[in-house]
Formats: sequence, C-alpha cells, structure tokens
Amino acid sequence: MLRKTLGSLFVVLLGSATVSAATDLGGPSFARGPSITTLSHGGPETSPPVIFDSFPDAAITAGTAGAFSTSSTPNTFMGDGYNMVAGANSITGFDVYPVNTSGTNFNALKINIFVWDTVNTSGTVNATTPAFSNLLASYSLTTTGAFNTGFYYPIESATPGLTPGIVLATPLLISDSQVGISFNYQGSTDGGVTFNSVNNLTSIITGLGGGAGFTTDPVSVGSLVLGLPTGGYYRNAGTPTETNGNFISALRSLGGLTDQGVAVHVYGTAVAVPEPTSIAAIGLAGLGLVARRRRA
Repeated sequence: MLRKTLGSLFVVLLGSATVSAATDLGGPSFARGPSITTLSHGGPETSPPVIFDSFPDAAITAGTAGAFSTSSTPNTFMGDGYNMVAGANSITGFDVYPVNTSGTNFNALKINIFVWDTVNTSGTVNATTPAFSNLLASYSLTTTGAFNTGFYYPIESATPGLTPGIVLATPLLISDSQVGISFNYQGSTDGGVTFNSVNNLTSIITGLGGGAGFTTDPVSVGSLVLGLPTGGYYRNAGTPTETNGNFISALRSLGGLTDQGVAVHVYGTAVAVPEPTSIAAIGLAGLGLVARRRRA
C-alpha cells in the first residue's frame, strides 16, 4: 500500500537549450519488475491527458526502445528539465520509474519528487547558478513490497498513459509549460522503519539509440529542455553532494544516445494555443466587426 503526502507545484515552457554534457558510465542490465498499481491515490481516478512522456511502455516492451541506467555515482538524486505540451495549464499526476541495480533487495521504497519553477538554460551550473530555482513542491510517498536488485519498478496505474500512477489530490495550476523535476528513491530493509539513499537505486534513463533495434524516440509528448540533440540529465555529483533535489554540477549523458533524459510521464490539462494564421484571422474578423459598427 502506498502512503503519500502531496503538496503543490507549478511549471514553465521556454524551448530547449544547448548545454554540453559530461559522459557517464552505463549501468548493468536489468529486467522489468512488477508495476506498483495498488496505490492509495490522493485524488480521483480520472483520465487526464499526458502532457509529457519520455517512457514509451509499448515500445520498450516490444524491444524497439531502450531503458538504461548509469553506474556513475553518486546517483541517488537525478533530475531533468521538461517542456510540457503547449498550453499546459495544470498538472494532475505522474508515473515514475525507479531502478534497483544496487545489489541489495529492499522490502519498502520511499519516492521523493521535487518540482522547480525555473530551469537554468545558461549552460553554467554551479553553487551560484544551480540547475533549478524556485522550488514549488516536494512530494514524499512510501510503499512496501519486494524491490529486488536487477529490476525496475514502474509506478503506474493499470492503464498507463490514461490514468496516473501518482494522482495529485488537487490539480495544480501552472503558469507556463517548462519545469524542472528531480527524483530520489530510498530503500528499506526493515519494512519501512528506516529508509536510506543507496547508489544505484536510481532513475531510469531513456534515449534514442544505444542498441540494435532501439529506433523509437522515447520522447513522444512534449520535449526535453537541455543538451539537445544528445539530451542529458543531472545527478548529485556536486561537492558537497546535493541532497535537496537541486544540482550544482554539470549536465550528464550516456554515450551513444540522443534525446535522452530521466523517464517520466506527466499528466495534466492543456488549452489549445491558436496557430499564427488563426490569430491573424481572428484579428481580421475583429476589424470587420469594427467597420460594420462604424457604418451602422
């Protein structure tokens, strides 16, 4: 059973940024574990649209897309910048994808999610200008069960892409469509009495390439913000190591991948954004109305 304490968050869309990434080591192979679907949801089981998607479930199952991890450490906190679909105006839930290659079997898991309003797109990340700013929300959830090494564990509903695995109690209004999100997973070997961050209990990375037949771009809704076309992600490799969901060290990437980032589904709502031609048509119609009024 999953217990969760959920706060509130916002988001933003400014496009993508060219930021160079340091190359990390790839992690060991792993298999899919059972989905964590028996959750005590914070909100109703609705069907909001996915406003960002970088985990193509069907393609990964079919073997046309790959799921990866990094063995470079520390990797207990990882995060990325995300562009939601244009017109996104609220967030209603998430699916997240922890992977355990730590060598330890856990019987409980704590999921920590941090949401930031602003993504640093300058290319300079350090203690003075960190990766993100303006923390809008942090979430903490715990669940019990077998989280054995060598597997990843989708935190999804029974219908991923239609209903969130993590439902927010109240839809979160957002001002625009770009957001930084970071993730920390903590394991327990005493049934949830104590939890600890452990290297290689970390986040799934998806990307295009990285193996024969991996030809499906994992980002199917929205876009990544940083380091394109390679993409990238942050991990807590700073000095001192970051434990607050923010990052002061360089963007990272795995060799051989493009459009790579920390995997997540974000659910929410969006309003239609008129195309420029539609806006022009509306303007002309308005002028016509003014002209008719003057003639009257």
